Amino acid sequence: MNEAGTLGVRAGQSGVETVTLDDGAAMAVRVSGSGDPLLLVHGWAAHGGFFEGLADALSDSFSIIVPDLRGHGATGRGEGPLTMARLADDLHALLRVLDLRNAVAVGWSMGAMVLWSMIGRHGADRLAGLVTIDMSPRILNDADWTLGMQTGLDRAASAQIETAMRTGWPAYAAAFAPRMFARPENGQLPDILPWAVDQMAGNDADAMAELWGAMADTDCRDTLAGIRIPALVTYGALSQAYSPETSRHLAAAMPDARLKGFARSGHAPHLEEPDAFARAITDFAREVQTAPAQPEFTRGVRHD
Repeated sequence: MNEAGTLGVRAGQSGVETVTLDDGAAMAVRVSGSGDPLLLVHGWAAHGGFFEGLADALSDSFSIIVPDLRGHGATGRGEGPLTMARLADDLHALLRVLDLRNAVAVGWSMGAMVLWSMIGRHGADRLAGLVTIDMSPRILNDADWTLGMQTGLDRAASAQIETAMRTGWPAYAAAFAPRMFARPENGQLPDILPWAVDQMAGNDADAMAELWGAMADTDCRDTLAGIRIPALVTYGALSQAYSPETSRHLAAAMPDARLKGFARSGHAPHLEEPDAFARAITDFAREVQTAPAQPEFTRGVRHD
């Protein structure tokens, strides 16, 4: 990673900044609000717009920074392979370019894995706290690890999934998106589902398959014990992705972590129980952002 002075940020329209990363890739970043910073990191095959409601709810109290990760949304894939390490380095660069300090980072699904990877590679000196949303430190299962995906996903099944993504991505996205939400008892699907399917189907098939493989190759279990900032582990009690036991394991594995479940949610409690989730984030951030006051984040300004 080059020094921050070789990177830059350019103001855009409608609160969108363009941050130039070390390989020249342009990262789209939505910014809003004022106050201590919240960094919201989306999951696989999503983009920052999946946090729009949460950002609106919290922007009166916090500066909200929402990137589109490499290969998602308005951010291109750039050069080289797509790996969790690459995405982690991008987030670290973003923190430096915007000079974010005393930030609470919120990672949904793959976004949590990217944040764990970032902390493992670069430390957590710019973070006051970490929030994870329904994720496992290792998505694959084997004889010694059964807290990956609830489907029992193993290496062979993951390889088959990658093939299905490359050969029929729109159909795969349409089948995957409903599994982000709690299975409806009355058969009524969430109102947001058609929008989610449309947004996910617009991704590049090869990029999504490559990133899925990168997740499958990543194991963050050894990183957890070294994460010594306060953490809030959140999950949906009705998740079709991971069991509540996975989140209980996470909360026990990190030295300063607590657990928060959402009884009516699946894999996306920030979308399924938005008011309760926003209150939980607000309470946690106000508690942990107690360091001496830092200069307020200013949109469109680079601090070298």
